[in-house]
Amino acid sequence: MPDDVQLSIDPIYAAQLGSSPRGGVPPWVAVVSIVIGVLGLLCWGGIGVMSIAANSLVALPEGTLEPSAGAQMFEAAGYIAGVVLGIWLIVAGSGAAGGRAWGLMMLRGWAVIRIIMAIIMLIGAFYWLDESVRSIDSAMQAQADQANAAGSEAADMPSLTPSALRVIAIGWVCLQAVVVSIWPLIVLITTRRRGEA
Repeated sequence: MPDDVQLSIDPIYAAQLGSSPRGGVPPWVAVVSIVIGVLGLLCWGGIGVMSIAANSLVALPEGTLEPSAGAQMFEAAGYIAGVVLGIWLIVAGSGAAGGRAWGLMMLRGWAVIRIIMAIIMLIGAFYWLDESVRSIDSAMQAQADQANAAGSEAADMPSLTPSALRVIAIGWVCLQAVVVSIWPLIVLITTRRRGEA
């Protein structure tokens, strides 16, 4: 090759080569995925254990409507899915950080499954929304009755109406669905762009 001939490389492509591992995943995406996976594993696992312990050890106020078996199974499935997805994300992030091709595949697969799970959990939450509102309302009413019987001043405090509880529950469910979908969308966008580059 003549000495006066120089090869030129697109600066953007060169920057991507320098900042992305062999697996095509930006390093920061791999690291953040591992962190989120650990937090998800601890949060969902911890909440699940505390929920089971609370249902077993703490007695509900008399007159409280207990959730149906279907609602309880759906809630337990959500905790289990959160733990499994947390482990999945840790493994995927570790593989992506090491430049493994399967790390990219696992990350994108996790993102798709996580979004699907968010949709399923949203549908289930709305399906059992009325039951949840009735259960919370009955628990609040039972506590108020106990306070009235004991002559407590807390019984004079205003309580939330079922309509207000419903609005709060809908807002919380929608907010949770949006929050848990943010990182999966980021993973899909960043890995797609790197793959197409």
